[in-house]
Amino acid sequence: MDKAKRKMLKNSLCLCASVVFIAAAAFSGFAQKQTPPAGGQPKPFVFPQQDTYTLKNGMKVTLVQYGAVPKVAMQAIVRAGAINEKPGQRWLSDMVATMLKEGTAKRSAAQLARETAEMGGSIFASGSNDTTTIGGEVLSEFDTRFIDLLADVVQNPKFAPADLEENRANKLRELAVARAQAQNLAWERFRQTVFPGHAYAEIQPSETDVKAYTIEGIKGFYNSEYGAARTHLYVVGQFDAAAVRTAIEKQFGGWKKGPEPIRNVPKVTGKRALEVIDRPGAPQSTIYMGVPAMSPSDPDFIKFTVMDSLLGSSFGSRITSNIRENKGYTYSPGSFIWNRYKTGYWVENADVTTEATGASIKEILFEIDRLQKENPSEAEMQGIKNYLVGIYVLQNSTRDGVIGQLEIANYNELGKNYLDTYVQKLTAVTAKDVSDMAAKYLTRDKMTMVVVGDKSKIASQLEPYEIP
Repeated sequence: MDKAKRKMLKNSLCLCASVVFIAAAAFSGFAQKQTPPAGGQPKPFVFPQQDTYTLKNGMKVTLVQYGAVPKVAMQAIVRAGAINEKPGQRWLSDMVATMLKEGTAKRSAAQLARETAEMGGSIFASGSNDTTTIGGEVLSEFDTRFIDLLADVVQNPKFAPADLEENRANKLRELAVARAQAQNLAWERFRQTVFPGHAYAEIQPSETDVKAYTIEGIKGFYNSEYGAARTHLYVVGQFDAAAVRTAIEKQFGGWKKGPEPIRNVPKVTGKRALEVIDRPGAPQSTIYMGVPAMSPSDPDFIKFTVMDSLLGSSFGSRITSNIRENKGYTYSPGSFIWNRYKTGYWVENADVTTEATGASIKEILFEIDRLQKENPSEAEMQGIKNYLVGIYVLQNSTRDGVIGQLEIANYNELGKNYLDTYVQKLTAVTAKDVSDMAAKYLTRDKMTMVVVGDKSKIASQLEPYEIP
């Protein structure tokens, strides 16, 4: 037998042996469930050092040297968003954000795209409830050049009529798609129920609102809501600190101060409610149910976060295991904490089969009751805390992630050591803390439920949860 054939035979025998070993291991795994070793205590996490200062016009700047890759991320976050819109203006702040990228007095949209591409990056603009973010990421060697471009986009938008018409058509298509999705309908009704009369209640505009946008309205919103006093510029990555500081002063120092940021905290009391949106013939029901919670500035927030992860927001959570793995009612249930400054809501949502609508609500409430009455095991607690620490570290492993964490801390006016001590406080949460959070906040008398589905098939299932 020649050398090549002997090598082939040897490899085949090794492959067969490997297959047998894997099969045996798999069979052994089915025959006897093995318990993985307990995870160790997470290590302390120290947030990157920050250099924060304020320009004479009131604009805040935070510089963070971070990472070894020669790239730098920059984001100018302006405290102007949906909360600043007037009645009938919903999505106007989004339209302003979208049109910022359509060109400036000296750069067209194509020029903006080409210049950022030449710098090895891109630029974006997006609006939200309270803020508008304009930013991007480029190679470190172009740090000051990108500051020049970013300042131009923020301070000198073109706002051309033709661009408005093109983006209006896009917004109308987005609106039509959103109106056809049960998740959006449920979330909108939920917000309208828990934040009546407040800007947070409105998620989508009417078609009439979008058609009524004008260039004068776009410019008016920008001129009245944008300015240095409402802006925080973050620069994170590898960059020439001295050159960047000089460029920021040169490009942003002369910008108008503008208005101070506003705070419009809704008064949330929570109430028991059941809202049903009829979708005849729907093959499934979309459930949103939740209670008032808190913002990150509340002393209970970190404890509540652990409770939320254990109960519903992690893939291995109790509600997910119950109605997804054990019952098969749904594919992707989950909970989340929706919070803004000094306010928030805990929400569990799921798309479930129509015939299991009532049963799904029953099992969600069962898991809440169980957690309120029985402390979790130490093994379950350690697993959830290790998971959350890992998520936190991953969130801070990118330049944009660091900016996100800094903005959360600044927006919520958290203490200077909040980010540095987050892991320590999270790992200190006990099983009793988790049960206490469930008992304190997840009360049925404040539970708002919204269900979107075929009313003719789910009405009887929902009778136990109607308001007496």
